Amino acid sequence: MTEFLSQLTKDLHGKWVERLFGPAFLFWAGGLLLRIGPQNLPAKWEELAALPLVTQTALLIGAVLVLAASDRLAEALGFRILRFLEGYWGWPRPLAAWRARWRQKGIQKARQRWSALMEKQMEGKLTWRERSELSRLEARRHYTPRDEEDLTPTRLGDILRTAETRPRQRYGLDPVLLWPHLWLLLPEDIRDNLSVARQQMDRMAQAWFWGLLFSLWAIGAWPSVKVFLLVLALALVWMLVAYFLLLQAACTFADLLMATFDTQRWRLYEALRWPLPTESGPTEIATGEALTRFIQRGFADPPVKYHSAGE
Repeated sequence: MTEFLSQLTKDLHGKWVERLFGPAFLFWAGGLLLRIGPQNLPAKWEELAALPLVTQTALLIGAVLVLAASDRLAEALGFRILRFLEGYWGWPRPLAAWRARWRQKGIQKARQRWSALMEKQMEGKLTWRERSELSRLEARRHYTPRDEEDLTPTRLGDILRTAETRPRQRYGLDPVLLWPHLWLLLPEDIRDNLSVARQQMDRMAQAWFWGLLFSLWAIGAWPSVKVFLLVLALALVWMLVAYFLLLQAACTFADLLMATFDTQRWRLYEALRWPLPTESGPTEIATGEALTRFIQRGFADPPVKYHSAGE
């Protein structure tokens, strides 16, 4: 019991430190610094130190509550923020369509270049630079949807769309529909790894959002052009770094999701008492599609004979 309470206290302490001194803290601290002015900071600190202890305590509690509420609000908006960064844009639909078409052209060129380099590799004629280029193209290809109609307006959207479509293309299983069922069957360590990867992705999306909000402090810096541009530059760097880290987190999550279907998809068949696919390729895809339809509609055509456990 003592060990459990110690671990619980440790976890809560870590979460509160991250919550209070994360992106929300940087946002409010930066805004306060701009409001006071760096040159006036020592004088303001002395004024704060001269206040009664009760007043200081009230101000500290108020600041903590503001930070906690701000962080909680960003967390509540996390799903919408992530969807926006994936390219699911509501009102600028023409912009999203144009962006997707523009990215399709670039991906087509990359695939043509990959094909040319693969031919040279088979002939043993690749130079050192071409081998490096082929490695980069292979890595990018791994996180790009196979079908062009599945491409999204953003790189983040492509990474996550790849994880959503590859199990269907390889095994006939729709990961979006079947994920809740498979999640219930996964071992605890796999679920923990997936949860950590998803939380990291959500945190980076929220960090990007705080960087976007930080740019609003530039309005208060006007008419000082230097401060105005400095705030915008800091916000831009903040957003770029957060988005880069978000892409890395998304790659990790996508790899784990695809690996989960590669290694754990049998649990779906066993839990539903369906016969396991007898071979890979079209046979497994057809069986997976039938299982997906069964979960979606509640029946199979033709009916499937259930297998007893261990059969």
